[in-house]
Amino acid sequence: MNAEKVLGIAVCAFACATGSAFANTTNSWFGVKPSGTDIGLSSVATNGVAVTVNNSIIQLDNDFGSALTFTPSNETPLSDGLVTITSSAVLTPSDYSDLAPVPGAQAGFVVAVSGSDTNFYGYASAGVGDAPAWIKLTGTPGNPEDATTFTIALNYRDSKVSFYQGDTLLADFNNTTVSAFSISNDFTRLTNLASYGSGSISSVTSQYEVAVAAYDGKKYGSGAEAVKAKGSGSGNISDIASDGTISPDPLAANGLYAWQCDALGVAKDAKVPFKPAATVNNHITLQIASEIEDGLAATFNVYPVGGGDALGTYPSNAIQIPQAQGSYLIKPDQITVAE
Repeated sequence: MNAEKVLGIAVCAFACATGSAFANTTNSWFGVKPSGTDIGLSSVATNGVAVTVNNSIIQLDNDFGSALTFTPSNETPLSDGLVTITSSAVLTPSDYSDLAPVPGAQAGFVVAVSGSDTNFYGYASAGVGDAPAWIKLTGTPGNPEDATTFTIALNYRDSKVSFYQGDTLLADFNNTTVSAFSISNDFTRLTNLASYGSGSISSVTSQYEVAVAAYDGKKYGSGAEAVKAKGSGSGNISDIASDGTISPDPLAANGLYAWQCDALGVAKDAKVPFKPAATVNNHITLQIASEIEDGLAATFNVYPVGGGDALGTYPSNAIQIPQAQGSYLIKPDQITVAE
């Protein structure tokens, strides 16, 4: 067996010199969708390696030294560090004994044979004891001549990688409680993909999760995740500016922070809506009329218009307004993890 050709197609995420799988809003980043004899590049460029494209399929028969690479045309400033690479490819099985560390790679995905078992294997640059490793996964490929749809999900926020067959999350074959594997924390973003071996590719797509809030230097795709990361910790949650930078004070048009608007389910140019609550007592009782993000709870303060201390702090479903004649202002107090 030719050791240079047995890696199937390893779609590897290479590090820069200094690097649906996610629950929140995602944006498309780049893609490869062959059509006829056209390789079909979208927001991505190749390194010029000659390949054959027939019947809307890229045919590969190369080694690591002549890998076909795909380099995105732009970066993702609004990414929260979660990136997916999904490919439909025919992966020629290799022999497990021929799998070796891939220089400079963050992660990869192949089909390999060990004894009588044929399985998916995922590559993680710090997968076992901080050392690069090909990890046998729970997934078993079907007909080796049929295309497999797989996803490499890179989490730069926590230096982890996960692997999917279709929508199925694959786990460590020898420890099925583990499905996220370590990549080197030297890798902070995706710079290109390398495809090599013997097989074919019918599509590659990449998406990233959109950052909306940050805490302690890490970006998150929802206000709820940022609130959960903060927990009872000190410091404030920050918004993400349009250029992707962490910005502590970009108030929305309604006077709230942008992440608060997202958490409360309120448009950034709209007031927080309220409606009568089910509870009735000696006060006028209101509740928030928008949908608070799952897993979060909010409290509100009631102030007399014109100034003065808060008259009370109330949960979002039982905000009490005095019946005494006057005007009152309702302001968000805290957004916390729901108990």
